[in-house]
Amino acid sequence: MISDVEDNMVMMKIEKGEDISESLNEIIEDYAIFSGIVVFGIGMIRDLEIGYWNGKEYVREKLPEPGELVSFHGSISSNEPKLHIHTAIAMSDHTVKGGHFFSGVADPLMEVHIVRFKELVLKREKNNITGLTELNFD
Repeated sequence: MISDVEDNMVMMKIEKGEDISESLNEIIEDYAIFSGIVVFGIGMIRDLEIGYWNGKEYVREKLPEPGELVSFHGSISSNEPKLHIHTAIAMSDHTVKGGHFFSGVADPLMEVHIVRFKELVLKREKNNITGLTELNFD
């Protein structure tokens, strides 16, 4: 993985075979990102695990075949879970699969743009009505 920063913008390239979640967490630590947004990701992912919230739990699906990213964006909070990312990939038959991002591997690469907030603090807290850990602002 390689990365660089300018002001509040971080660009990173995740290399073939690198774990996407691990790479994102490393960038969050390296650049002291306490709150921010994942603006976009482009490239390809294999072994993608996505989920669909059915109102009670995530129904997960693992997609071993590499897919072309058509969407990858989300938020970074100051507490756990730090990452909340949604993604969609185009499969080899040109169908699109997507949902909540759990894990995946860059193949052959991914480029990701992150904006880190300087003052705005995002925090996740459990909402007793929805049962979800939702984003709030400090």
